[in-house]
Amino acid sequence: MKDSRTRPLAVIEAKRFAVDPYSAKDQAREYAQSLGVHFVILSNGEEHYFWDYADGDARPVMGMPSQADLERRANIRLHRRGSIEESLRVIPFPEKFLFKGEEVKTRPYQLKCLTKADEALVSGRRRMLFEMATGTGKTLTIAMLMKRWFQAAVVSRVLFFADRIELAKQAKETFDDYLRDWPAVVLYGGKHSLEGQIVVGTLDTIAGQLGPNGFGHAYFDLVVTDECHRSIYNTHRATLGHFDAIHIGLTATPNPGELRWISEHEKRLVRNTYIFFDCWDAAKKVGRPTFEYGIQPAIQEGHLARYSIYHAESVLTYEGAEWEGEEIKPGAWGRDVESEDRLKTIIQEYYSADAERAKVRPRKTIVFAVSDKQADILVRLFNRLLTDEDCLRIARQLNRSPSQVRQDYAKKITCYANNGNPKPIIDQFKYDPLPVVAVSVDMLDTGYDHKEVENLVMLRPTLSAIKYTQMRGRGSRLCPRIGKTEFVIYDFVGNTKRFNDPGEAYHKPRLVGTAPDAESPATEGENTDRGAAEALGKAPYPEARSGFLVIQEGAFDDEIRAREIILVGPEGLAIDRKTYREKWEEKVIELRKMDPAVEKIFRGDELTDQEWEGLARRLNSPEYYFNEPSLRRAFEQPTGSLSDFIRVSLGLGRFLTREERIEKAFNTWVAEHSSSIDAAKAQMLRLLKARVSAGEEITMRLFSQPPFALWGGLTRMEQLFGKEQLLQMVDELNELLAA
Repeated sequence: MKDSRTRPLAVIEAKRFAVDPYSAKDQAREYAQSLGVHFVILSNGEEHYFWDYADGDARPVMGMPSQADLERRANIRLHRRGSIEESLRVIPFPEKFLFKGEEVKTRPYQLKCLTKADEALVSGRRRMLFEMATGTGKTLTIAMLMKRWFQAAVVSRVLFFADRIELAKQAKETFDDYLRDWPAVVLYGGKHSLEGQIVVGTLDTIAGQLGPNGFGHAYFDLVVTDECHRSIYNTHRATLGHFDAIHIGLTATPNPGELRWISEHEKRLVRNTYIFFDCWDAAKKVGRPTFEYGIQPAIQEGHLARYSIYHAESVLTYEGAEWEGEEIKPGAWGRDVESEDRLKTIIQEYYSADAERAKVRPRKTIVFAVSDKQADILVRLFNRLLTDEDCLRIARQLNRSPSQVRQDYAKKITCYANNGNPKPIIDQFKYDPLPVVAVSVDMLDTGYDHKEVENLVMLRPTLSAIKYTQMRGRGSRLCPRIGKTEFVIYDFVGNTKRFNDPGEAYHKPRLVGTAPDAESPATEGENTDRGAAEALGKAPYPEARSGFLVIQEGAFDDEIRAREIILVGPEGLAIDRKTYREKWEEKVIELRKMDPAVEKIFRGDELTDQEWEGLARRLNSPEYYFNEPSLRRAFEQPTGSLSDFIRVSLGLGRFLTREERIEKAFNTWVAEHSSSIDAAKAQMLRLLKARVSAGEEITMRLFSQPPFALWGGLTRMEQLFGKEQLLQMVDELNELLAA
């Protein structure tokens, strides 16, 4: 292949269909070197390989690059200072930079991200995954990387995939500000633009412009996919695979371990994301992102706002109701039916809980609602239930009339708002004092950046850990202008408990009644498919049908049956399980060098009671509060002792598997009751042990089922053990096996 000036550009080694083209690469390289060209294309008509033999091995591609794209890539090489490694080495990392008119100091984690990306590229990796918590500046960090690689002549064209067009516009604003020498364009549709070195668009838009008359396989050198976990499925994956480019995925989705994951689909979704970006350790079955910066390190290092959780349960929300002879299940609220009494109870609870904080200033609040019709009711009640005293105070604080505050305190932001054009209301919420409360349905859940948001109100149940993480992230940004250093999640539907956020409650100053173990409202009538839909950014709840029922105020007596404030850690921040485990292991290894008690454990020596008490006291201190209950939850080892956790971290043993724990617990119980166990009882206990090992809970009903039914069932068990003794045995075993 020759360039536009008839100079050699690339060697094309064509083979028969039955021949693996990769096998001819050495022969083709010799020919390319003799011609003084750097590119080799290997093909048998079905399989294609592209090879820049100075930068790594031949790689499979979806199709042949165009002459124009190869010429452009050859020109990139001409501007490079030697190899990629040599070219990157002379580009300094920025210590500070101008952004939005202000001088900004580069954060340590941003420098680490740039370094990791360089190292991956130099090592030959062309797919990378950056996991960064919402609010830590993923777009700005990738802009810094793009600038660095532009300057080093690694790339000359970049494609940035945004989740939706509004986010594409936000990304372009960042690129325009930081990358002024490299023009960016947003692709809305029609023919592709040749004006920008950075093209920003959605997957759907780009997918319609692939092929000979659109974007070729080698048109872009770098493809960045924001919220990439949504892109690794169906046709979107094919769109990404179309481009022979360096691929970088950006996501705020946590590595499974920060939250308790429910959906198997989401686990697969995250795993597939790791696989696509070559970050999956198949042997250990764990994802290892190229760079990771989670919410907890960001909070601890002062880059994100810490948070607390106010959890409250209304009777109607969690128990449902009966109306005109028909049962209303908890999962139906907001989708098929709504009770004004229920929402009134919740809003009054919110106003009461937030009263003291709200006196300082009106706090921007996002309410996550289920449906457009529910949002209408919420807006009306939020405005009506605002007390006259609060209305007057806010009017003075904002220099507005009380009537204006009463009218505009809360507004709806859904796709139906403002006659189908919600953007003016979104901008109003962000830039104007009113509204204070935005009731959102699938509009502000992801990608919305407003630093002044200080309250999040959860009225939308979700089974998606990904969705929950994104919702939580709307409050995580710091805002020095108003003195914001923390935010509060007001959870009325159990989302925070569902995902074990946080896993350890350190402070519960208010507890009314007993927090029940009942299923949260989201579990009624929901399945993993709904959680899967949410993970992909699809609306999990169908829009309320035309027969949406509004039960007017006064029909029900609702009340808050349980409430609690959850503050975790010495500064009110939640420590996720993954980080907690990592910090624990680091701490133990550190203590081995300086703590005599830990050193004695390592040598295999016994500790005195006083030494154990002293060691436990030293470990259970700020900032991580290492203690047996927390360690058991973090490592999911319900019977682990402090000694076990220390020994495992020192490499002196391992944790028992679930089956081994069951075996040990069962044998312990049998040994304690051995004096009363004869051969007949032992036989039934062996059957019982087999069922427990299979994951079944012990109930009296179990004894009426096979295999117990074959040996006389419940009647026989009561004959052998006695009715009262059998009930006691079931309770003891369940308690023991649940530990």
